[in-house]
Amino acid sequence: MINRPARAVSVWIKNANPEKTTSIEIMEYALSILFNTLSIIVITLITGYIFGKLYETIIVLISFAWLRIFSGGFHIRSSIGCILVSVFICTSLPHLPEFSVSTVALTNVTSIILLLLFAPNIDQETKLKDVYHPLYKCLAVGLVSINFIYMSSLLAITFFVQCLTIIPLNREG
Repeated sequence: MINRPARAVSVWIKNANPEKTTSIEIMEYALSILFNTLSIIVITLITGYIFGKLYETIIVLISFAWLRIFSGGFHIRSSIGCILVSVFICTSLPHLPEFSVSTVALTNVTSIILLLLFAPNIDQETKLKDVYHPLYKCLAVGLVSINFIYMSSLLAITFFVQCLTIIPLNREG
């Protein structure tokens, strides 16, 4: 779905200036990531608006994305699958009932434990140097720890769902 427009734009850019542009494949890859991300954001915001949860949806999008930057997580290889799962997560979390303060605290602690055990779980394509892993882990834990100040049920569940994506799963077999 995303690859076809990314390919068309890449070819168009390459034809416009063949000497000063990178390969079509590299541009296509970069544009497919950009189109994928923009699709998730636009569809999620429209859905959040339609269901009267735009503000909460924005909070989920931003907090999920920031934690994902530092903690990594499982990637769905299909662009349409990624879009559908991401939109589903970001539009459904604002509709969950509020947690009690003790449940928010427990969810925060659970997320921090998962981060301490598994973060960062960043794919090899990113080529994050091992020396930065402790920094990314600390930033991820720090981000979740901020919720001990706010005690937001929405942030707690958003962080927890993102932390579930960093658990390494044995995909062999």
